Amino acid sequence: MGKVFVLGDKYTVSLFKLVGAEGDFIEDPYQLPDSITKLKKREDIDLILITKDIYEPIKEKLDSIIVDQKKPLITIIPSPFSESKPIDVRKMIMKALGFG
Repeated sequence: MGKVFVLGDKYTVSLFKLVGAEGDFIEDPYQLPDSITKLKKREDIDLILITKDIYEPIKEKLDSIIVDQKKPLITIIPSPFSESKPIDVRKMIMKALGFG
């Protein structure tokens, strides 16, 4: 099983490190594409988690990287500083099945 790597604020990265994940604190969101490029070259990483507050400012630039990426899988997660919105799980499932 591969490793999990977290890119984001110092609080989220610190918490994930406590449970055994690797991570880097990113202050400037514009550093993120370079960090992802370096991590894509590592064979031992299967999942990259990016905090939403770091992702949002350069969303358009990162979407092309994330969509085409197969391994490692890149996922956006909420952070203590990002707004959360309720998720309609039923709607998501219906859309995934082609009914929405």
